[in-house]
Amino acid sequence: MPTVPRYDSPQVSPTSLPAQPFGAPVMPDIAGRQSQQTGQAMQQFGGDVGRIANDMAQQANQLRIDDALNQAKEAALRLAYDKDKGFTNLKGINALERPDGKPLADEYGDNLKDQISQIAGALGNENQRQAFAMHSNDILTSFRGQAIQHEAGEFKTYALSVSDGVQSTALRDIGLNWNNPDAVDSAVERIRAETHRQAQLLGKSAEWQDAQARKLTSNAHKVALMSALEQNNPAYADGYLKKYSGQMDADDILAVRGHITKEMDNRVGVSAAGDVMGRMQPRIQVSEGERAFNIALGTESGGHQFSADGRPLTSPKGAIGIAQVMPDTAPEAAKLAGLPWDENRYKNDPAYNKAIGMAYFQNQLRVNGGDLPKAYAAYNAGPGRLQEAVKKADQSVKLNKNDPTVPVRTWLDFMPQETKDYVAKNMNEYDAGQGQPARPTFQEIDDQLRADPRLAASPARYNVAREEAHRQFEEQTKAIKQREDDAVANAMRGVIQNGGRWSDLPVAIRAAVPPKEVDNLLGFAQKVSKGDDSTSPWLYNKLTSNPDTLAKMSDNEFFALRRELSESDFKHFSDQRAKLTGAAPGSNGPGDLNTQAIKQSLDERLRMLKIDPTPKDDGGSDAARVGGIRRFVDQYFMTAQREAGKKFTDVEVGQHLDALFAKNATFRGWFSNSSGPMLGMNAGDIDSATKDNIKAAYKRQGVDNPTDAQVLNAYWNMKVARK
Repeated sequence: MPTVPRYDSPQVSPTSLPAQPFGAPVMPDIAGRQSQQTGQAMQQFGGDVGRIANDMAQQANQLRIDDALNQAKEAALRLAYDKDKGFTNLKGINALERPDGKPLADEYGDNLKDQISQIAGALGNENQRQAFAMHSNDILTSFRGQAIQHEAGEFKTYALSVSDGVQSTALRDIGLNWNNPDAVDSAVERIRAETHRQAQLLGKSAEWQDAQARKLTSNAHKVALMSALEQNNPAYADGYLKKYSGQMDADDILAVRGHITKEMDNRVGVSAAGDVMGRMQPRIQVSEGERAFNIALGTESGGHQFSADGRPLTSPKGAIGIAQVMPDTAPEAAKLAGLPWDENRYKNDPAYNKAIGMAYFQNQLRVNGGDLPKAYAAYNAGPGRLQEAVKKADQSVKLNKNDPTVPVRTWLDFMPQETKDYVAKNMNEYDAGQGQPARPTFQEIDDQLRADPRLAASPARYNVAREEAHRQFEEQTKAIKQREDDAVANAMRGVIQNGGRWSDLPVAIRAAVPPKEVDNLLGFAQKVSKGDDSTSPWLYNKLTSNPDTLAKMSDNEFFALRRELSESDFKHFSDQRAKLTGAAPGSNGPGDLNTQAIKQSLDERLRMLKIDPTPKDDGGSDAARVGGIRRFVDQYFMTAQREAGKKFTDVEVGQHLDALFAKNATFRGWFSNSSGPMLGMNAGDIDSATKDNIKAAYKRQGVDNPTDAQVLNAYWNMKVARK
């Protein structure tokens, strides 16, 4: 640092005056005046020099003082704002708790005071030190005030931060302990106390404190209420709101009340849907044991609890009600059902009577190892009678071993004729898939929901219940369909393997088939046994016209189509389905038809013949006719491509179709025959002799009554073969 020059005492150098010339004599009066003037000049000169020296000394002192003050100010600035050591960069606890234990203002004030003392010690005289001390004290005082202000600000910020933390912790405690009133009350008090502290720190009014405390308290209760709802306990939340609503804001109350109402509506709606679906369950999902028992009910009582005169239905032997349980057996049956014995309900409540009958029947199934005929016999004639018959049958077997001439008799041979008929009838119905009650429609379910008093006053609850019931209904319907599709497919595979012998299928497979499909499967079994490998032209048209239908089918749904498709056509659509679903890649070989081009070109030419290529999908004659044409055309292209050794392009498809549609045939008329496009004819257009020959050929193949589509297909093949 440059050093200011020191001027501790005035320094003045004597100046020489010009010498007086010698020569002419000087008059005395002149010499006296000159001497006087010279003295005055010397005196004036000496005063000027002194003043100059004094001014220079004062300037030098001031420069030294200013320089020292600048050093003090720089030290204060460094201690305040230096990025590493300045106190303004100390935040939070670092500003409030210093390593030496001193307050921030004392620590940094002492530091600045020490630096000021060092600066003062470097000054040259007392005057400089006194002047510097006076002004540096102002710097120190201002610096300490700034440090105190920063410390106070950081204390306020830190205290508010701690207070916010306490409130946040209290909120978390409420969220975790929402169902503990003592913990909630304690947390609310902590929130209120911290709000008071914040008001003091911020200098807020009492009104602000009350408003802030209410706001935070309301939010705390809202957290507890939402936690209760998240834990699926709207009933507790409802009670909590009633207790603490006086401490909450109106907006929070309305918001939470909306959530509670929604959850309550959801819970009541789901419960109502579950109740209705539970009552409908016996008609939706029926186990094999229930189905077998339903058959017994029909045989025993016709499904009635009361006779025509309104009295409990009673058999000649004394069995009562829909399940026809004997009075001496009924208490035991009630115990098996887990129900208290109630004679009045036994006689007058069909649900109670059926429940104890079901329990008794299932027990007979268990006792007899799942042997359904024996369970039926025990239910009808009593378990004692059955045991006696079984013993007699065992004795018959032993007698036959000793004497082969003694016929072997089964346990059923030793039962009463009524029981024999009862068992035979029930088993025939069971094997035929009966015993399944009419499945309810969703409209029936919806009607019960509308009648539920819990839902009547709240559209929101009804909507929840309806949606939930519909979801369950659809899920169960889908599961039932999948199970039925599996049963049909299993039965079909069994029939194909055994050559069409339905009765040879295991009882479990036949029993699993839904009743509505039994006749169809019996027809399929007859078709297989006769070797009938025909295709339904209506189905062929449906699958060809709507290929997306194939892609949407499950494997078992598709396999069920085998009942109406020949083996070759089933394979054709199976390959097409595999390509549509991505299970198999497409190919350009002769065995892969250009199905899109064939369909588009064929549709155009059918329209030219005034034939609708998209008839109603209702199994009618129009759909069968178009289906027969499509099947014939596909078969034609399969043969033509094999002969050509390639898959036809779009152009080649059009050329071949033009050739097919150019073929004419003779149409039989009432008075005269006419000629027209072969593919535009009906079965009735074929002459009688030709038609009789075609039918005879089908009969030789085991098809006694070929369809019109089959006859046309054979005729067209004859025409194409004669090209």
